[in-house]
Amino acid sequence: MDEEPKIKGKEEIAEALKEFETKSAESYKAVKFYNETDTPKIVKLVMKLSGGAIREQKIAEYVLFGFVLVAIFVSLFLFFGIGGTNKAKIEAPPGQKVIYPENAPPLLESKF
Repeated sequence: MDEEPKIKGKEEIAEALKEFETKSAESYKAVKFYNETDTPKIVKLVMKLSGGAIREQKIAEYVLFGFVLVAIFVSLFLFFGIGGTNKAKIEAPPGQKVIYPENAPPLLESKF
């Protein structure tokens, strides 16, 4: 049982493993250099501003995701005017007339 199994191309496999190990070590150095494993600054800020209520990174990420969803919803609401009417009523002050440009009737409704 002390004998090693005879595999064709054993040297090639060993060489490929060594090459893989060196490439893996180099990529880990890049992660260490750029600090990609650290918590993002915005997540740290959310955790700090919560006053200690949020202590886990995952919960802070969910809070940020919820904030983004609310911001998108509010933006769409403001952009498309959901819930409002786009009718404009033009009235002149008492005793005055409204003068419109030639060939241009007043716009009472927008057709968006």
